[in-house]
Order: sequence, then C-alpha cells, then structure tokens
Amino acid sequence: MTKTGEETTGAVSDVPRRVFTDFLDALVAKGIPTDIISRLRKTLLVDHRYSDKALKEAVFPETFDL
Repeated sequence: MTKTGEETTGAVSDVPRRVFTDFLDALVAKGIPTDIISRLRKTLLVDHRYSDKALKEAVFPETFDL
C-alpha cells in the first residue's frame, strides 16, 4: 500500500472484497447451500449491490420477481 498525497492505493481498496469473500467462505464452512452462496457472491462481488432488498433477493429469490 502506498500513499500519494491524500490518496491511498493498494490493499485498502480491496477491503470490502476481502470482507465479503471471507464472509462467503464462512458460509461455505457452515454448510449453507451453494445456490444461496452463489447468488450472494453475484450480488455482493459482481453486481456491487448492498441494500437490504438486494440481499433478500439473493437469499430468498422465490419471494421476489427476479
């Protein structure tokens, strides 16, 4: 990680991705169904959607029109 004036580059920008990845890995370790984990991974890491609605859609897709 390097500092350029007030900007910080490197690992700091990867913190959310690392946190979400660790969270998803913990879900795998707990035996959460892979289809739920896959939808959460897409929502968090690909689509970058973090709202309550987005997370509920990922976990409970049968209750939403996707």
